Amino acid sequence: MLVHLVGAWIASEAAAGRYPRPVAIGLAMLVSRLGPPTIAATLATLAFKSLRDGGAFDGVLAPRAAPRRRAAAARRSA
Repeated sequence: MLVHLVGAWIASEAAAGRYPRPVAIGLAMLVSRLGPPTIAATLATLAFKSLRDGGAFDGVLAPRAAPRRRAAAARRSA
């Protein structure tokens, strides 16, 4: 199962344009050999990314807190 999830993550990153075209094609060929579970996970990941980029989860997901180092540095400089 872990192999399928990693394959889905790599496929979604390649589809998002993170890798150059020749690398993305090679990764797609490798991931396609993993079968239906990977394809389903990839499609779910891409759908989630599209919804998140579109702002569907703006009110649902809490914003991430700033790391303590940044917060402490901001207080010192202010």
